[in-house]
Amino acid sequence: MFTYSDYNLTKEWSGDLEVHPRTEFSNMLRYKWDQLHDDSNVFRYKLGNIRERIIDKKTRYLLQLNPDRGSNRRSPEEIANLNQPFNTSKFNFTKVSPQEIMFDLVDEQNATDLHRVIVNVSPISRYHSLLCPSVNKCLPQVATKESLKLAIDMFFLFQDRDLRIGFNSLCAMASVNHLHYHLLMENNTLPVEIAKCNHIKGPLYIFDDSYPAPGFCFQIKHKHSIPQLAEDVHKLVRYLHENNVPYNILVTRGQGMGWEGTDEIVRVVVWPRRGSYVVKLLGAFNVAVCELSGWFPVYNDDDFENLRTEDIEIEIKKWRPEAFDILCQEIKSLF
Repeated sequence: MFTYSDYNLTKEWSGDLEVHPRTEFSNMLRYKWDQLHDDSNVFRYKLGNIRERIIDKKTRYLLQLNPDRGSNRRSPEEIANLNQPFNTSKFNFTKVSPQEIMFDLVDEQNATDLHRVIVNVSPISRYHSLLCPSVNKCLPQVATKESLKLAIDMFFLFQDRDLRIGFNSLCAMASVNHLHYHLLMENNTLPVEIAKCNHIKGPLYIFDDSYPAPGFCFQIKHKHSIPQLAEDVHKLVRYLHENNVPYNILVTRGQGMGWEGTDEIVRVVVWPRRGSYVVKLLGAFNVAVCELSGWFPVYNDDDFENLRTEDIEIEIKKWRPEAFDILCQEIKSLF
């Protein structure tokens, strides 16, 4: 079990990735994941060299072929609505085998909460893991202010350019109704990280019309801004939840928005979207947080070889929320 201070969360992150090699925390996760993957039977399938291709230089959509995830993953839970309560009789992360647990993390300011990092036994890619905030409290899959702060804290803690942290709400492709975030490693730059944004109000930005998945964006450079950022993101997420709008969240690095001379900052993106009430393969790919970011795990060779930009954008646009312009004005009034 580790506390935040064990991994030097208090150290200022300057944004200069060249002078921040991977932290001990990031190296430990990679080592433990590799060890479990190579030397145990915890995973539902083993990952070899995943084939990938970038569709075109303009959009930079990333396709990765992973047929096993399409056929061998755990059956998703049936989700009826955003307010579906936690159900102890369903699969949840208190029921994983001890082998799946990589480590526990305790916030010294709130030691009653046990935050757990486990392997995802049906990984999208190498090092795909799950952060389960307050796992002992058995919370449903709703992004709380405390869990958002923890996820952003961990993002700074890793200091690893490959890390992304994602969240799928209920009715937005979450497959387990127990609070969790996805820890994902990918060395390609994703389209969402260079997408152009327009300032709306206060800390709130929005993607311009060139990005096919409309979403809201926040930015942060220094760790001392984390509490306010978590507050701002949660204000938006709470509004979406109270108005029955499913959502996906991504924490990633990306181009700065409106800060001259800043090449790269941390972006927190929130996508409101149409709901999906049955988690199953709806086409060549499902649309969850990875796909909204421009990263597409696909499950068969034909789709991998033949998908084009127009195919992807047609599918992505199907999940745009209704009356997004009206929603945008309502969100603007929160700030």
